[in-house]
Amino acid sequence: MKKSLNIILIILSVISLAMISSTPDEGMYPLSEIRKLDLQGAGLKISIDEVYNPDGVSLVDALVKLGGCTGSFVSNEGLIITNHHCSFGAVQRASTTENNYLEEGFLAKTMEEEIPAKSFTCRITVSYEDVSEEVLTAANNVDDISGRTDAISDKVKEIVEREEEADSTISAEVSEMFVGESYVLFRYKVIKDVRLVYVPPRAIGEFGGESDNWVWPRHTGDFSFVRAYVAPDGSSAEYSEENIPYQPKKFIEVNPNGVDENDFVFLLGYPGRTFKHQPSFFIEYQQKYQLPYVSEQFRWMIDLYEERGEDDPEFALEISSRIKSLANVEKNYRGKLQGLERIELLENKRNEEKELQNFIDSDYDLKEKYGNVLSEIESVYDEIFSLGRYRWVNFMLSRYCNLIRLAGIQLEYHDEETTDDEKETLLKRVKNLQSDYYPELEPVILKKIFNDAVTFPELQQFSEFNNLPDEEELYEFIDDLYDDTDLFDVEEYEEMLNENYEDLDDPAIEFVKAFYELKKTEDEKRDTRNGKLNILLAQLMEVKKEWLEKSFIPDANRTLRLTYGYVSGYEPFDAVYYSPVTTLKGVVEKGKEEGDYKLPQLVKELYKKKDFGRFKNEKLNDVPVAILYNTDTSGGNSGSPILDAYGKLVGVNFDRSFEATVNDYVWSSEYSRSIGVDIRYILWVTQKIGGADYLLKEMGVEL
Repeated sequence: MKKSLNIILIILSVISLAMISSTPDEGMYPLSEIRKLDLQGAGLKISIDEVYNPDGVSLVDALVKLGGCTGSFVSNEGLIITNHHCSFGAVQRASTTENNYLEEGFLAKTMEEEIPAKSFTCRITVSYEDVSEEVLTAANNVDDISGRTDAISDKVKEIVEREEEADSTISAEVSEMFVGESYVLFRYKVIKDVRLVYVPPRAIGEFGGESDNWVWPRHTGDFSFVRAYVAPDGSSAEYSEENIPYQPKKFIEVNPNGVDENDFVFLLGYPGRTFKHQPSFFIEYQQKYQLPYVSEQFRWMIDLYEERGEDDPEFALEISSRIKSLANVEKNYRGKLQGLERIELLENKRNEEKELQNFIDSDYDLKEKYGNVLSEIESVYDEIFSLGRYRWVNFMLSRYCNLIRLAGIQLEYHDEETTDDEKETLLKRVKNLQSDYYPELEPVILKKIFNDAVTFPELQQFSEFNNLPDEEELYEFIDDLYDDTDLFDVEEYEEMLNENYEDLDDPAIEFVKAFYELKKTEDEKRDTRNGKLNILLAQLMEVKKEWLEKSFIPDANRTLRLTYGYVSGYEPFDAVYYSPVTTLKGVVEKGKEEGDYKLPQLVKELYKKKDFGRFKNEKLNDVPVAILYNTDTSGGNSGSPILDAYGKLVGVNFDRSFEATVNDYVWSSEYSRSIGVDIRYILWVTQKIGGADYLLKEMGVEL
């Protein structure tokens, strides 16, 4: 395996396109690229082998993919640190109104008291391998470009199944690094038994709430501890009392002294999707349709859920995780819109493409090969623009209206062949949808979606939307659908699966049929567009590389990356400077009795006594709470360890500044700032608020 990893590293170093700089620069670098960086020149005090070593143990072996977040091992007993907001859903599922761990916090004083973090798994990267040739050969062998997308999808599925059959201990994924150009197979060890260890009270872990979300200065203790367990033989296993703590190859040492302004830091993690290599047309679509529509819909839904939960604590707890998720995206999208307008990214992209076209036209060979690339991309996007918000209306219908989803599952089941195993999985999904249903709210959501949709000019081309009745009649019709349908009845639903397609007479299914058929037609057209873009965007990257005489690193795609920079403040507005460290003083100054800034009384008392323990920063005469640094991060970097020059833990990443939400499209040293909770505040809260001295000792922190 070590020899094969060396070969893989060489291959990826050749095929990955990397823009390398000796100073902090835009970039979420794949493992294959970090040896090209002058990290020592930037401030790293350890060798690259200690960061990543395919022939041995290194820091990357301490990293885990935890749901949609990142985590890292901080002890040899499987202890993992991540964000409070990453474990939020698991804590909510473990809570009741009587034992509200979400509000009050949770502490297991012994391993025996640790409780399952339901639906939580962690994944550890074992190895990776370039499979571009295999994937692209399958894509290039199709006669019809509309089949290119399916060919890639089928080949990826085939590779994944082949790998998992060959090694039942791993989970496989094929990630697209560059559209239509490079694909990498990642193998992961999956740990299924993850348990809650210590989660601070919500008033600390979510201090500032949505008021402070995506902004600086920040005073949030956004951290939590969980533990990974495996079967006694070391294999992955579902929760069992017989399971034992997982012993990782590597865990990250804690530096309880933290870092100061201008210190070098680097992060390892699994950033989500970024779009820095997309053309201007993509940015225009986001700015015109996706971002404003989704953010407006989410804001409306948040208000609906919060109003419903005002006098119902049980519902408020039950819906809290969904509200948090919606609110996070809603504010992120608003930040993106503001950032796109502020930096005029669309205009800059258009100007860049004009210059690129001039460069292509100036050379006969380039013009022959790439002369029509931009115009052909524009032609594809003309079709996308003609659909406007269609895709996102469908997204809202299928994601937040279980009636539509349940009807769609019935239609899809009768439309395609299904094995017994697939049917069993489908029935589990159906039961989850039927139980996760709020009859007093969902019809209101469906009315809102359709009532908006009929006003969108671009949807008038579809009779399915154009023929919807006016508002009063539409609302009455939707109420009747929910009253008359049997889709929420478990037994009736299963009975429908056994009926012939033509015998399905449920009114909701009848209503959804037209939209289902429309979606099938439009999905086929989408596959053709994606097939074209798969080729065109690869060509665009090729010619941009020639034009700029440099290479690029791939957009983030939830695979393991490194980013680096310095603890650094910034100027968000004229005549305003934000320093990069906040303190416990700021927490107490913001603290209120209730609302987003509700603060436990114990925090105020400890601050008044200046009971900082060993975690006081002498320069500040206080406990540092949050830090700001100019690294390149995205969603998925939540929970990423912030590491100092020696590779020791000095904080946990959890956010970006509001101005940096546009970071997913473009990075700037002026405004791109990430936010993390300082290790000193983590340790202070764990000891002084949680009373969990044993966790500090487990991490090797002397008290």
